[in-house]
This record gives sequence, structure tokens and C-alpha cells, in this order.
Amino acid sequence: MEQQQSKNEEISTIKLNRGMTKSEVQLLLTAPMGDKERAFFRAIYDTFYRANELLQCNIEDYNKSTGELICLKPKAHYDRNQMKVIQPSPKAVLISESTKRLFRSIIHNRKRGPIFVNRKGVRCSITYFQMYINDVATKLGIQKITHITPTGKEYHLVTLQALREAGERHMDISGADPQVTARGAQHSAQVKEKYYKKSGWEEFQEQQKKYHPAFK
Repeated sequence: MEQQQSKNEEISTIKLNRGMTKSEVQLLLTAPMGDKERAFFRAIYDTFYRANELLQCNIEDYNKSTGELICLKPKAHYDRNQMKVIQPSPKAVLISESTKRLFRSIIHNRKRGPIFVNRKGVRCSITYFQMYINDVATKLGIQKITHITPTGKEYHLVTLQALREAGERHMDISGADPQVTARGAQHSAQVKEKYYKKSGWEEFQEQQKKYHPAFK
């Protein structure tokens, strides 16, 4: 019982302390780096995609004209009511004009296959981008570290997940409907069930273009 309470306290503390301000995001997204890395970070901030969801996206899933990027297999969630894992329907969201320009650069003349590839043409790993964002944030002096008691475990607070959450939070602050952004982020099966609307992805894209800082 005490062990579970300690675990809950750790999780609660992390959530309270994690977060990126708009100025920190701006510093990160404009820091010196390659087009591939900048495109990846911008796309996470634009779309609220989880890093592994973004990495699985292929060139065929991206509409160059509209900027719509489709994730065919979003993260599955366990539904306690049905007592089974639920696979959500594909997600379709937009990337901003700045990110579209970066996508053109990294895709170049390729027609098929992963959007994000390494020098060998193989799909990039999530570990690569996790290490990269930490390196850049550390060099910029915006990396935040917290030590959770009683374990003393060290957590970095500027991460791919924090960047994703920052995009959603900044869109909410700018006036978007929190229910729509929660649905777009698909935090969990329970949240999705509570907030999901039947109008498809058009409403989310509409508010994304209207309220998300990256689209202004």
C-alpha cells in the first residue's frame, strides 16, 4: 500500500513540474539543428502525435497539398469496461506551413517509405530523438531536471512528451476548446470516450488552424 502511494506521489510530482513555456518551445524549434530533427520536433508540437506515432508515418500517409498527416495506428488503450485493448481509428491532423517546408526538404524526391529516416535510409528510432532533444535543451539551458522522493530518481522535464503536451496546452491557452484538443491528443481510452465527438477530424483541424500558435 505504501509502495503504491509513493509511486502515485512520484507520478503526481512529475505531472506538476513538467512543462514547456512558449518561449522555451520557440528557443528549441529555432535552435541550430538539421531539417530532419527540426521537422520531427515541429510536427510533434503541431499535431500532438506521440513520438512513436509520428515515426510510423510514411510518405504515403502525408498529403503534401493540404498538409494533412495520417497516423494509421494510434496508440491502443485498455478499456476497463470492456476489459480489452481498443485500437483507435486513424488520426488525421495538420502540420503548419513551416513544418510543411521542412517535410519537403527531408522527403525530397522519395515517393514511398518512412518520412523520418537515418543516413542508411532506415526508419529513425525514438531513442535517437529522445537523446537529441535532451542534448539541444541542455545546450540551450532550458533542460529542467527534478529528483523524485523517496527514490531520488532523476527525471528530465524537457522531453518529446513535454513538447507534445506543450502544443496542446498552448492551443488551449490561445482559446481552443479543451474537449476538442483532448480528443485530438487521445490521452487515454477513458478520456477519449468522454470527449470524442462524432464530427470526424474536421473540427479538430479547424481549431488547430485557428488557435494553435504554430499556424499563426
